[in-house]
Amino acid sequence: MSSYNGPLSNPPAREALVDIQFEPSVPIDSIRGFEAKTRDRYEKSAPIWQAMFGLALSSEGATPAQPSQTAIGFRLDSQKTSHVLQCRTNGFTFSRLSPYGGWQGLRAPAKAEWDALLKFVPPFTVKRIAVRYINDLKLPVQLQDFADFLSCPPEVPVGLPQGVSSFLQRVVVPDGEHNCVSIITQSLDEGPHQPNDEINVLLDIDVFRMTNIDPSDFDKIWIGLDELREQKNRMFFGHITDKLVERFK
Repeated sequence: MSSYNGPLSNPPAREALVDIQFEPSVPIDSIRGFEAKTRDRYEKSAPIWQAMFGLALSSEGATPAQPSQTAIGFRLDSQKTSHVLQCRTNGFTFSRLSPYGGWQGLRAPAKAEWDALLKFVPPFTVKRIAVRYINDLKLPVQLQDFADFLSCPPEVPVGLPQGVSSFLQRVVVPDGEHNCVSIITQSLDEGPHQPNDEINVLLDIDVFRMTNIDPSDFDKIWIGLDELREQKNRMFFGHITDKLVERFK
């Protein structure tokens, strides 16, 4: 666990996002209207589809039913700003891709798009809010022990060969004091384009809170996201060592 909890000049976030889910679902035409007014801020727009598969039962047994697709939203991408906006009939996700520009660089444009969306959709209740950070932890290939950099490293029982070429760890941490749940996943990135002098560990931190926020209290969404981001920081620095923090300062 690192003793440091301040800002980093070179944060390792590959993607940082805020996610808001709501009920009931809004009409797809409302989302289309929002997308039409928004697409000039993004270079690319593509529909999001929901696929349905099933079985048809008859006296002769079960046969695959005709699959169907339903449009549920849009994804908009901007290379200029490194922003990705996903707006669905039941949710809103706003991402900042690398290079990460700090929390306010994610929060402010996300809130601006959220406020714009509200002008196109009927009232709903927000049921879940979340922040998620997918971090690239680039470690030296000559490392002797993952524990030099990770507080919860992969472990092989004593007496067995100690080499590790791949791993995946996932823990779910409920926190009643902060009214949230954190899902932390660590894995070895085995992508084809890894530098020969680095090992890339992915530290994926997803922190969410179940809510029941109606339109008169929507400011609570952003207060809650600020709190979840603080929890994300606790989880991030709790899972790495001071030695690794030095690589991001």
